[in-house]
Amino acid sequence: MMLRVVLDTNVLVSAIISDGKPRELLRRGISKQFPIITSELILKELGLVLRRPKFKTTEDDVNRIIIALMQTAEIVNVKSKLKVVEEDPKDNMVIETAYDGGAEIIVTGDRHLLALKEFKGIKITTVERILALLEEKRLKRDQKEKRELTRS
Repeated sequence: MMLRVVLDTNVLVSAIISDGKPRELLRRGISKQFPIITSELILKELGLVLRRPKFKTTEDDVNRIIIALMQTAEIVNVKSKLKVVEEDPKDNMVIETAYDGGAEIIVTGDRHLLALKEFKGIKITTVERILALLEEKRLKRDQKEKRELTRS
């Protein structure tokens, strides 16, 4: 059973603009190690953020990135209107995407979301924690395969 994961806009932006753990996580999602769940709301925000002058991304870059995500992620039609994060109502779309998309995990760097820890069984965690979790799953899978090989 693969984890269904929503990557918050801040994680996606970090993955795109610099090499590091968020990029490694995005790569793993794109290579189908886990399904990336997203929505038009998140993709629209991602486009707006990437177009900010400080990121120096061209319109072509932004379009390429959004199209790549649309081809690899599962895009959820968000119908829920949740009011979970009072301090930053924009964060609610991330929770709505996860909730309507049946995701198990939201990965974010946002302190308002991280402070919640979870919402209706959806865990809210950091890039570092989910990478450790994916690594743990991989090691368990490898050990299981090794045991099966020694048995046969």
